[in-house]
Amino acid sequence: HYSKELSGTLGLTHIMSISQNESKLAMRLARTPAGPTLTFKIQQFSLSRNVRKVQRRPFDISAPAIANNPPIVVTNNFGDQTAAPHVKLMRITFQNMFPALNVATVKLRDCRRVVLFNFLRRQDDGTNANGQEIEDE
Repeated sequence: HYSKELSGTLGLTHIMSISQNESKLAMRLARTPAGPTLTFKIQQFSLSRNVRKVQRRPFDISAPAIANNPPIVVTNNFGDQTAAPHVKLMRITFQNMFPALNVATVKLRDCRRVVLFNFLRRQDDGTNANGQEIEDE
């Protein structure tokens, strides 16, 4: 399988792929070489050029200094140790995509990036906390 070849040769730990067919846009996140693989339906997205247009002080993400330090990973609304197993799996997978920060030695001025993963739980009426309807697969 191609993921085993890529992970061994290039030292990859995760592969993210985005695919589209006539009915949906999906993202797959695979831990290499043996899994698990998480699949998500993409309901909305923004292009980076559109995000830069609304920023007060646009930041050049291609600057070499930006990649010197790993981002701060925020997993919002994923619960604690009592969360459902699939929610824990998502949280752990997202956290392990990026190197861990040593809170004792990290300097705040070096933290230039934040990755936010926000989990919107489905309510009993089939909507999320924002009132948007959630479709089943």
